[in-house]
Amino acid sequence: MSAEARHHIANVLHTYTDIADRKDVEAAVALLGSARVTFPAGGFDRPGRAAEFFTGLWASPLPHRHDVSNLVVTPGGLPRTWTARAHYTRWVFDPAPVLHTLGEYTMVVQEEDWLVTELTVTRTWTTI
Repeated sequence: MSAEARHHIANVLHTYTDIADRKDVEAAVALLGSARVTFPAGGFDRPGRAAEFFTGLWASPLPHRHDVSNLVVTPGGLPRTWTARAHYTRWVFDPAPVLHTLGEYTMVVQEEDWLVTELTVTRTWTTI
């Protein structure tokens, strides 16, 4: 089951980074609106707060791109859940690519529908 879980969770994680790179608030709400989401700059734990949070998070007009690596998926703390951890780099195009952030994602995902229940984003290093 762990290989299947890793496959599904990798897909969810890369779907999120694709959404983030497009700054697609509607898609972010569809994917994470019912999760508890924590970033260094805030987050939300109620569905009605997701759109406002992502709109503010992606307010900069500069395009950016996330690259994900070192994905590790382990059984979660509750039955039928999985915990995933991964590193990410965030590049900002201003106009050339500039490394902006190094950080980590931690996700808790339900096995029955591969729904994200928690996403925590940390930043190890940032240019700001």
